[in-house]
Parts: sequence; C-alpha cells; structure tokens
Amino acid sequence: MTTDGGAFNLLDEPWVRVRTHTGEVLDLSLRQVFERAHHLNGLAGEVPTQDVAVLRVLEAVLLGATRSDHLRSDDESIDLWDAWWRSGKFPTDVVWGYLERHHERFYLLHQSEPFMQVADLHTASGNASGLIKLIADVPDGHQYFTTRAGREIESLSLAEAARWLVHCHAFDPAGIKTGAVGDDRVKGGKGYSMGYPAWVGNLGVIVVNGANLFETLLLNLPLSLGTNPDDRPVWERPALPSGVCADHLAPTGPADLFTWPSRRVRLLERNGLIVDVQISNGDRLGPQNQSGNEPMSSWRKSQNQSKRGEGDVYMPVLHVPEKRIWQGLGSLLITARGVTHRAPVLDWLATLIESGCLPAGFRVRLRTVGLEYGAQASSIAGAVDDGLDARAAALTEPILAQCAVDAAARAGSAVVALANLASNLEQAAGGDSERPRSRTFEFGYSLLDGPYRRWLSDLVDVATIAERLDDWSQQVRRILLDAGQSLITAAGPAAVVGRPVSRMGSDEKQRIDSGLAEIWFRAALNKALGIAPVPQRQEVAS
Repeated sequence: MTTDGGAFNLLDEPWVRVRTHTGEVLDLSLRQVFERAHHLNGLAGEVPTQDVAVLRVLEAVLLGATRSDHLRSDDESIDLWDAWWRSGKFPTDVVWGYLERHHERFYLLHQSEPFMQVADLHTASGNASGLIKLIADVPDGHQYFTTRAGREIESLSLAEAARWLVHCHAFDPAGIKTGAVGDDRVKGGKGYSMGYPAWVGNLGVIVVNGANLFETLLLNLPLSLGTNPDDRPVWERPALPSGVCADHLAPTGPADLFTWPSRRVRLLERNGLIVDVQISNGDRLGPQNQSGNEPMSSWRKSQNQSKRGEGDVYMPVLHVPEKRIWQGLGSLLITARGVTHRAPVLDWLATLIESGCLPAGFRVRLRTVGLEYGAQASSIAGAVDDGLDARAAALTEPILAQCAVDAAARAGSAVVALANLASNLEQAAGGDSERPRSRTFEFGYSLLDGPYRRWLSDLVDVATIAERLDDWSQQVRRILLDAGQSLITAAGPAAVVGRPVSRMGSDEKQRIDSGLAEIWFRAALNKALGIAPVPQRQEVAS
C-alpha cells in the first residue's frame, strides 16, 4: 500500500470533472477549477449527485477562504459577495492562499491524514467493503442506471476514487457497515445502521445554476449563513478517528455540513489504482432542524415529531421522483409561516436582488437533485435530476413565486379533469376506469411540461401576473381540449352509445356516454383554470 503523502494531492492533480462551454469534458485540479471557473460551463461527474457532492466541497473551500475572525454582518457579506461577482472571476490570491495553508490535508493517500479518510482504518477480520459499495451508479445487486460493470469494478483511478469518496460522505445509504476496529459502536464485527443515509441523502437538494461555474459557485455560496468563525470544513479539523468525534457532535455551519464526515473511509491502493475500500459508520446526523446550517434544501414542519413535546421540528423537503420539478414548486418557493421554509439559498438570492447586486430579470436555472432510497434507506432505489430556467425574481419575489405556484396548481387540476374524462370514457365503453385514468395523468403532464417551462422562463413583472395567469390558463385549455378530443375519438362507437354506470357511493345508475363525458370534462376544465363558461346561444323565435 502507498504510504507516501505525495502520491496524489487534490490541489495539484486533476480529479474534478468539468464541462467547458464547447462541451468538452476535462479533469482539473482544485486550483485549476477556481482559476478557470468563469470559463467552465459546470461540473460533469459520472452522476448528478456526484456533481452536488463535489460542488459542496468547492463551496466549503470558498467559505473557508472568506471566513472572518468575527461574526460578519449582512452588509459585510453582501459587500464581499458583490466585489467578487463584479470581478467576474475568483481572486486567486485569496483562494489559492487558503488552499496552500491546508495543502497537507488534501493528499488522497497521506500516511496519517488522508483526505476525508482514516489512515489506519481496518477490521478485525482484515476484510474490506468492496468497491461496489463506493460507486453509487452500481447499486449493490441491481445494476441499473449504471455506467460501470464487470471487470471495471475491480479498480478505480485515483481521480475517480476521489470523486466517489466525496460522494460517499454525501449520499452513502444507511444499513449495516463494515465494523471498524476502534469504534465502540461495533458489535460482532458489524457497524449497525445509524438510521439515516449520509447527510446529503436526507435532503431534496436545490442548486441555483448560473451561466458558468463561477456564477453557480457564487449563487450558492451561503455567506449569510457562514458567519460563524468556528464553522470549519473537515480538512481544518483534527484527523478523523475510527469511531465518533466525541468533541464534534453537531455541525457549526454550512462549511461543516458541506464536508460532514458521515462515514469512515479508507481507500486501498495498489500500483497506482484503488483496488478496494473500507466504508464504516461515521458521524451520525439526523435531518431535524438544520435549516440554520443547511442552505440547499427547503424545510417542512413535521407534525408527528413536533407533537413529542420538544418544540417544532422541521424536516427537509424531499423530491418525488415521479413528479416534475414544477409540480412541487409550492414546497420549494413558498415560505408559509409555521408550515414550510424555502431553501436558504433562495433567501440569499432574494437578498442579492434586494441589495441591487443582481437584477430581478437575471436568468438562472433552478435544479433539483437527490436520491431515492429503499427500505430503511439501506439501498439506492432511484434518482432525481430536474431543472427550470427562470428569472431570479420569479423564484424569490413572493407575488411572482405565488403566481408560478398557482399556474402549476391550475395545470394540475386541469390534468385531473383530463384523467377523469379518460375514466368516464372507459366506463362508457364498458371497461375498467382506473387504468386509463392513471395513464392519462402522465400523458397530461407531459403535454404541459414544455409549455409551462417556457411560460415560467419570462415571468418577471409583478404588474402583469393576472394577464400572465390568464394566458397560461388559455394555453392549458387549448392543449387539453385537443388531448380530450383525441381520447373521445379513441374511445370509439361503444362510448358514443354508452351504458348505465353506478354512481359513486350510491346504488343508482346513470347512463354515461362520450357526449356527457365531454360536457363534464369541459366544465371541470373551465373550473380548474378559472375560466368562465361560454354562455349557450339562445334560439330566437320567429
């Protein structure tokens, strides 16, 4: 095994995967990333969650480089941010100076303090965990959404291993881990589940993307939260032990959370490749009430946990894989007192607009990323990665944000009307009403997905929200009326004739045919969209 600390330093060796504006994918060192950030489109890791994990490490570097020895005021934070933003690139003397002070802690295979690892981590049996436990795009026993398989899993390059190491601390599933010698939680050689995945796996991650990596890093830099002089990333803290850090049981701020050591890890190297890994339990951290430290998630009050007498408990809002980002905008954008808190990263974006650092019409991309876990959060079941292009004000200004949420809600109610039409047509034709209804939900949302994204992308003027909402309602009505007509045609002659159908909750029967189903659909669609029905023309007696 390599013991020379000079084997691979993350400040100097290329390992961060990025994409240029021309589409080229490169591996860069940390120094190069900060030096070229304004020329880079963004991160380009193997999976979206890896980009999130690496982004948080980059943010922790910036928080460390900008940390003050006193509690910084809001005005000081805004002035600092604005000076960097106006320069258009990172000041290398500040960032590189910080990195150089901690150069020793960024060696991937350091003999005593390897980056985010424990140098002497080992098991009583001498066995390790296997690389398959490290690579999230090869779920153990279920090789789906995979980019690796077969012989490739036998080893990793040092650069690739570094990326997956960072990802492991962020998203590793819960469940039984390899028991580390020196961890008094181990029983029978096993490290039993701590009940939660690694920290970021508890979140529905929200990232605000700019036009390049420099903008993205600054837009997500939580200077308003990172004012605690004691908030330090993992490389500024003592080397990790095999067991619990007894003097560091709770995070002190975002830099701490961005690099929270959820696991104890040791990469095992042979001939310049990583051939195995040990992953053991690290510092346990539950998701309750961390909104003061964690900027990249919205928060919702947990009624069940709040009833236990320990005060209000807020939990991260998780993304739903089956829903598009705009279907759940309310929980992302709206702060409802006593119910939800929008993500602090959006509060910071609002502060930048209010202070004049950013124009209201500044274009950003709101991105949602996360993992879905299986039973007891012990395996990866799926992933979420979606985004919306919008003006910054549409995500932060309360009236505009509510308009965006209302438009999404109208679309949702209109899709329900379309699904009910499909159900009624199926009953009229003599079939099962539930199967077409469930299929039609996805059909309806897919029809409205592109139009909603285009409609939102130019929402910026508070004075025009009534007009914009009306325009959206008319768009939805046209699209779904066409879709409804297609469903009616496809239902065929049997639906035209119709048949008696039992009314819900009653023994009475009513004849339903495609004509009646269409009348109900049009009425429901108008109601969902707030459109007054067109009055019927009266016949004039001659």
